[in-house]
Amino acid sequence: MSNESTDEGDIETGETHEIRSSVEERYRKVFEHNNDAIMIVNFETESFVDVNPRACELLGYSREELLSMEPEDIHPDDIARVREEFISQVKTEGTGFTDDLTCLTKDGDEVQTEISGAALEPADGADAAADAEPKQMVAMLRDVSDRVRNRRQLEEKVERLDRFAGIVSHDLQNPLSIIQGHAELARQTGDVKHFDAIEDAADRMEEMLSELLQLTREGDLVHERTEVDLAAIAETVWTDCDMAPATLEIESSTTFQADRDRLYELFVNFFENARDHGGSSVTVRVGVLEGPEQNGFYVEDDGAGIPAEDRDDIFEWGHTTTGDGTGFGLAIVAEIAEAHGWEIGVGESANGGTRFEVTGIDS
Repeated sequence: MSNESTDEGDIETGETHEIRSSVEERYRKVFEHNNDAIMIVNFETESFVDVNPRACELLGYSREELLSMEPEDIHPDDIARVREEFISQVKTEGTGFTDDLTCLTKDGDEVQTEISGAALEPADGADAAADAEPKQMVAMLRDVSDRVRNRRQLEEKVERLDRFAGIVSHDLQNPLSIIQGHAELARQTGDVKHFDAIEDAADRMEEMLSELLQLTREGDLVHERTEVDLAAIAETVWTDCDMAPATLEIESSTTFQADRDRLYELFVNFFENARDHGGSSVTVRVGVLEGPEQNGFYVEDDGAGIPAEDRDDIFEWGHTTTGDGTGFGLAIVAEIAEAHGWEIGVGESANGGTRFEVTGIDS
């Protein structure tokens, strides 16, 4: 009887071992092939005990490098919050979660992640007592960079719509009041001259709405880029805008990649701004910036120029220094330049007028 019992015990032990090995193998595959970065962390030393290949890929370190590091090395800006909100929660409740966690890669790039984790039960043996505190945790980091980027884009769109609503409600009041006032006078007096004022105010509203819609259009402002010639597009826009008797001088030219339609709009607003502020006979010069680190072009005029104290505000929505300006033309210019990844600055031309410089363009 005793021999039979021993044999049965050996069989059970073998089956248990086989089951345990099978389960461990499953968990090992989940660990190795998971799309999330998985890291085993020692609570006491705050060191990494094990990491999966995805963790190495996400952070740019080898497994050996990560095992010699601590969480603080990859969360330098968020480590206090990680300890207070995440590690402590896992210790006390067994599981934890936190989002908006910035990880620093080996190359110094920031990766937006969210992290979830759970305490690991003590291993078999002396530490496996019912009241033993867990010594390790498993932390799973998920790359949510795309989600964060989309959220920020959505927030920017909402902000644009808010600004759009504010500008519409504020800046359309003046031409609307003009229309209402002259319509009443026309009704009372029958004088047709009031219809001219109404027509001018309606045209003004149409112009404002057109420019506002450019700034609040859905989707990306810049689409397919093609090679464009600086002189050619400037001359085309000049002709289309019927700028005479103003004068255009092309001092130099180059070719670069840009969304031609958006670049066309940029020059339209540059030239109209020069005429609005420099007069109908203004001279506008277009050329390539000189210097090894100045990849770009300039547009300058011989008008009155912009006072130094106003230069920081001219690209703001609704900012204008003329009584009939919309204040959106240069805001559109700034939006188009930013969408291309360019930078735009403003200064004084050699003739005392305004000089815009667009830089950061890859030839």
